[in-house]
Amino acid sequence: MEYGRKTIILPIVLTSSIVLAIFSYNYFTQTANQIQELAINDLQTNAEIEAYSISNSLSNAISVITSNLRLIANSPSILEGNISKIQTLINIGQETTNELTDGFYILDSNGTLVTFTGIEKEENAGYKGIDLSHRAYFQIPKQDKTPYISTVIDSNDNIPRMYLSFPILESNQTRPAKTDGLAKGQGGVTADGNVVEQSNTNSTIFFKGVVVASIEAKTLGNFLESQIHPKLDADIAFIDRNGTIIYTQNQTFIGKDYFGNDFQSYVKTILKDREVDLNNIINKALHSGSGLAEFNFENSSTTIAHTPVLGHGINSNPRFDNRIGTLFITIPHTLAADVASIIDSQRTTNFSIIASIAAIASVIAVVLLRWNKTLQRIVMQKTSQLQESVDKLTNANDELKHHEQMQKEFINVAAHELRTPTQAISGNLELIEMMYLPSLFESPQGEEKKQETFDKEIDQLAKDKDKQQQFRSGLVSTYRNSQRLERLVNNILDVSRIESKKLQLDKEHFNLNEKIRNVIKDIYGKQRINSLSSYREKFINIDFQPSEDPITVYADKIRIFEVISNLLTNAIKYSNGKPVIITVKKIHRNTIDLKHQQNGNEVGKDNTKGNKDETFVVVSIRDKGKGINLEILPRLFTKFTTKSSQGTGLGLYLAKSIIEAHGGQIWAQNNSDEEKGATFSFTLPLDN
Repeated sequence: MEYGRKTIILPIVLTSSIVLAIFSYNYFTQTANQIQELAINDLQTNAEIEAYSISNSLSNAISVITSNLRLIANSPSILEGNISKIQTLINIGQETTNELTDGFYILDSNGTLVTFTGIEKEENAGYKGIDLSHRAYFQIPKQDKTPYISTVIDSNDNIPRMYLSFPILESNQTRPAKTDGLAKGQGGVTADGNVVEQSNTNSTIFFKGVVVASIEAKTLGNFLESQIHPKLDADIAFIDRNGTIIYTQNQTFIGKDYFGNDFQSYVKTILKDREVDLNNIINKALHSGSGLAEFNFENSSTTIAHTPVLGHGINSNPRFDNRIGTLFITIPHTLAADVASIIDSQRTTNFSIIASIAAIASVIAVVLLRWNKTLQRIVMQKTSQLQESVDKLTNANDELKHHEQMQKEFINVAAHELRTPTQAISGNLELIEMMYLPSLFESPQGEEKKQETFDKEIDQLAKDKDKQQQFRSGLVSTYRNSQRLERLVNNILDVSRIESKKLQLDKEHFNLNEKIRNVIKDIYGKQRINSLSSYREKFINIDFQPSEDPITVYADKIRIFEVISNLLTNAIKYSNGKPVIITVKKIHRNTIDLKHQQNGNEVGKDNTKGNKDETFVVVSIRDKGKGINLEILPRLFTKFTTKSSQGTGLGLYLAKSIIEAHGGQIWAQNNSDEEKGATFSFTLPLDN
């Protein structure tokens, strides 16, 4: 009976396998076609995104150049003719845009080159004073009083460049309505060659010259190439608004007219009878917005994405628009072809697999029957293991919930700690404005009158001693709260660096005693500053007791300063006005006894790892306050541990991380004598 059941099962399994295999083959074929279509769609989308991104990058870069040109053209130094200041301005303009521009130039009203970046170089000395009045980037701004951007033209050094220019205009409304040779409401040329325009409102505009920036075609190409994602197999081209090729991979075509006979002859030779289709795509792209086109040639297909590059208002002349040119991204369908090839290969493989499925299915059926009992045993084992995993996940989930709760508490504390100093700073500034300097934050209109009012308020403040004291108190409070805000931000950043294992130490040799004295001096300075404000802080005596001097260590000077300052500040905070004692002494590793108190009992931990002959320096800071709360003592150096209504509980965590990064140890213990209080200690390896 059992044998009969098995013989029935085998044909059923075989038939089912064949049916499923045929269904799988049909489904695979449909899926393969969809994958190929999706690959092409993704390629087109990537091309559009890349073209749009690069176009925006180029437009933004050109906007920065035009902003520099506008600032230089409107600067007082230009109108005053101060050459040294002009030279400084164009040098700054070049430095801030040197990823694209290779020079800034100043031309006077006659088109003579007055100065330019790099004029100090010996090889450029011959260019000063040359006549560039025939250039379009001079003539059009002179004629139309508008900015201008050129196509690619050959410069005097035979290097193809684009030029952007801004007119230098001077408006004078106090001049008479008539100038030599000019009637009211007309324009003309003055005796010194300046082009002027005169309106019926007696306002005269004088053309003083142009400010020009140049972009080498090769530099522009490098900029465009750098914007392409390295993993995108694509070519890039840039054609200006007149159809001139600004950039393409083939450098010999730069500066040529795309629709000119030379380039069209080349296109016709390469594409034979398909050049008309390509020309239609290019022509449409030059006169439209962003778009996408597919170009098929022989057995290959190429996606052409195009998007305009705009100059953001540089061409305000009605003869030109804001369009500088059109950016083209071409991507061959190599990815789609590769996908199609893989699909064909997979289809053949899948068909071969179908023939094997029946035989394999029969074997599997027999094996499955034999594995049934074994499988049951394995299932029971895995069930047990799964239960263990569930228990572990439950514990991990509880830990995550606890961590999430700690994060929420930290966010609340951090928000409170950030709000307190910012509110104090804002309140102090508002008080200063209302009580002492009402004109401080007034609008900039009427600057002279505002300055007079401000001077009077300062005089009144200087005469009133009480107000001076209150004013100084407000400034000191603002300074103290800004430092508190800075410390909080730095602590949060340091925690982030520690958790991401990016905390870096800049180690150097220094005298540890001198560093401790600097910390003490810094704290005394803060106490003196606080005494100037309404916040009265009692001066705490700090008794520094080094065993010898100097004691040289090899460590990060700034980080050790932070640790000592944090521990000493905490000791002062909880000292109840009593003195704080700092001791420094050398000690061998095998004598270091790390002690802390837990549940009221003193517990010692002997640190005997490593070389027992290694020498350390131990720094201990002892206060006589109320001691450490036993509830938080076991987790004292973990994040967010604090019993104070102020503070984030990050200071001791940062101190522990910094000391351990130096190869040292840090610990704390409540004092066992009658004076109570606590002692914080840390060790650093001693430089021998």
